Amino acid sequence: MNTVSPTPDTFAVKDAWKPLPMRFWDMETAQHFLRRVGFSATPEAVTSVLRSSPGAYIETAFKSGAVLPRSEKLKTFTDEAPARYQKTYRNANASEETKRELRRELQREENELFRSFAMDWFYYAREPENSAREKLVMFLQDIFVVQQQKIKGPPLLYAMQQLLRDGTTLSYPELCKRVSREPAMIRYLDLDKNTAHKPNENFARELFELFTLGEGNYTEEDIKEASRAFTGYRVRYLYEHYQLKRVQDKTEKTIFGETGNWDGDDVIDLTFKQPAARTFLIRELIKFYLTEEAVDEAYIEALGEQWANHKFSLPYLTKTFFESRLFFHPAYRGNMVKSPVHFHIGLCQDLLLDVAPFQSRVLRGMATMGQAFYNPPNVRGWLYGEHWINSTTISARRQLVDYIFANLNEKRLNGNEKRDLSAAREAGRGNFLVTNERLKQVLSLATDDLANHLTTYFITEPSRANYSKSLKKIIGDTSSDGAVRRVRSAIIALLQSPAYNLS
Repeated sequence: MNTVSPTPDTFAVKDAWKPLPMRFWDMETAQHFLRRVGFSATPEAVTSVLRSSPGAYIETAFKSGAVLPRSEKLKTFTDEAPARYQKTYRNANASEETKRELRRELQREENELFRSFAMDWFYYAREPENSAREKLVMFLQDIFVVQQQKIKGPPLLYAMQQLLRDGTTLSYPELCKRVSREPAMIRYLDLDKNTAHKPNENFARELFELFTLGEGNYTEEDIKEASRAFTGYRVRYLYEHYQLKRVQDKTEKTIFGETGNWDGDDVIDLTFKQPAARTFLIRELIKFYLTEEAVDEAYIEALGEQWANHKFSLPYLTKTFFESRLFFHPAYRGNMVKSPVHFHIGLCQDLLLDVAPFQSRVLRGMATMGQAFYNPPNVRGWLYGEHWINSTTISARRQLVDYIFANLNEKRLNGNEKRDLSAAREAGRGNFLVTNERLKQVLSLATDDLANHLTTYFITEPSRANYSKSLKKIIGDTSSDGAVRRVRSAIIALLQSPAYNLS
């Protein structure tokens, strides 16, 4: 059997996006597939996916109907929020001191709910059956950026994320239309300040530049005219979109050379008539999932044509992309730096651990690694690759590994941490540290077998041979005294290595 994946030398451009022939579907390709589509490639997951195919996995992973469970506190807050905001910000009878205290109380509650929402997402995304879809949601969040620091309201962020989750099963034009009407986006890009008398160009500009076309594929006049089409988008009761007709611009507008009394949905339809709309999202997919290096335009244009012929269906695009011959090109293995989220969730999955239940440690650690939940640096989202790596972020990654292998002294936990730990155990999420008992389980393997096992499933080629040799020296004889301590040191060294930070 030929086990070397096809390369551009062995297939034509027209064949690049055809499914990988099953004769190439082996452990190496399966590991690459799982690490890129999701966060990890555990032996159990590899064994399971090898029994089927990339296409079958994708159809299951991206099925419709997925919902991030919403906590009772968030449900209650959402239901009561309109009245709370009315009382806090529009209470004419309250003193200034009372208003300030109400605002402080509301902010404290919003901050706590946001942290809980973030942790709920980490728990949800860590589950293998959710990982591929949630990584795709992360990708879309980096296209349709909103920031917690500006939006603040956790219900708005929850609704926005759920929209993107549902959006993975839609066409891309339809998703763009729904995003334009989503309260979080309306607030973030100031659509609620956009009027016929005084147009605000923020949303129209980002629609063209960051959502659909990319720079250089529209004019300033297109932006000005499009901004008039999006006038009147408003939010009532905090979370409900509506059209304020008295501030809408109902005059003719000329966009991309076409004139009419266009509204926002019309603008999006016109946008997807532009050639650049065929390839923009594909370039972003490649950058997020495959490589930051340039990919031959012929490949991008070929997929763009196929996608347009399928009415810009996101399920068609993701399935075609993830099971394609080009996706499995050997040059795209071990070439990408894991994002902090990928590193953290992948580490938990690789070690069969739960995400630690301590809000402050997890969320502060993510921020230190450079990816604070729902707070990208600007409207362009996160930077990738080597931008994730500096002395501070590497140190934070190493500290996370050290923490996972440390002993937990419950007596030294503060009140909030004790509360978090108790809640996690009640929910069945108490396995978040590697214990000596876990490590003893691998001592039945001989040194060579253990080193080869660890390198095979934790890192990609071509680094395995060198790392395996180093691990053997650290581990020594697995039957001798101190073997548990040495195995612990060996695994920590491997997980803190440059190779483990690559996918």
